[in-house]
Amino acid sequence: MTVDPIRRGAAAASVVFGAALWGTAGIAQELGVPEAPTASVAVVRTVIGGLALLAVGVAVGGRATIGELVRRGRGLVLVAAMAMGLFQLAYLTAIRFTGVALAVLVAIGSAPIWTGSYELVRGNRPSWRWVVATALSLFAAALLLLANGDTLVDPAGIGLGLVAGFAYASYALTSKALLERGVAGIPVMGVAILGGGLLLSPALLVVDVSWLFTPRGLISAAWLSVISAGLSYIAFVWGLARLPTPTVTTLTLAEPLVAALLAVLLLAERLTGLPLLGAALLLVGLVLVGTERPHRAVVGHPEATIADATDADDGAS
Repeated sequence: MTVDPIRRGAAAASVVFGAALWGTAGIAQELGVPEAPTASVAVVRTVIGGLALLAVGVAVGGRATIGELVRRGRGLVLVAAMAMGLFQLAYLTAIRFTGVALAVLVAIGSAPIWTGSYELVRGNRPSWRWVVATALSLFAAALLLLANGDTLVDPAGIGLGLVAGFAYASYALTSKALLERGVAGIPVMGVAILGGGLLLSPALLVVDVSWLFTPRGLISAAWLSVISAGLSYIAFVWGLARLPTPTVTTLTLAEPLVAALLAVLLLAERLTGLPLLGAALLLVGLVLVGTERPHRAVVGHPEATIADATDADDGAS
């Protein structure tokens, strides 16, 4: 089933909106709880965010949606949760080795390459428009993130960033496969994110979590979990159900763009010279890939979408 241009544009906008909410995570932590250990923030964000998504999924589709996920998902649900946990662990460790900017670029930037390679192995050749748009977006992200010259290039950090990108791509591909089996999208996101958070939860035994019991900590945790890990993934899965996975992972490069713009607006950072050029080029790349016309089917069963899955559940209740 193909997607008409208007609906495809809406799906692309939905993915970009979700990625934009991801881009608020760093600024929320910096303004709210800068003293909080990153590992504890990641666990709180994923566990509470996953629980919130599951609650929304049950409220919208009923308890049957969870049973349907287990019945149709089989091992894919476990793979998605493991991929999310691995992404968080590899990404946070890459930041420790090589800094935020390079870790973001390698992890998020390599995900479209991983998904494009997977599609190529399956015999689905990526379009030239996608290749050009992705290459432009990666180059632009490099200008935006690395132009300050303070980046520490550590081979271990680069390797971990690639692992994080592979894990994120695996998560996106697995979630797409679940949607194509007719599983409702919100429970898929909820189980995967919650599972990833539980896999990381032992970190709470060795890191400080006192920040969570302060007013600023509670507000930050609410934003980081419910908005940047809850609402964001609802928008993400709506677009994922209607677009090819390589396109979706390229569109998520909006995350560093939004993070940079928020730093300018809220932290009084300056965006000039090469970073400004990178921001402009990244926007062009996102528009190119987001407006590409489909040449083949990009979604599976109609019930894979959130709206259609909801209708099916209502009819069965």
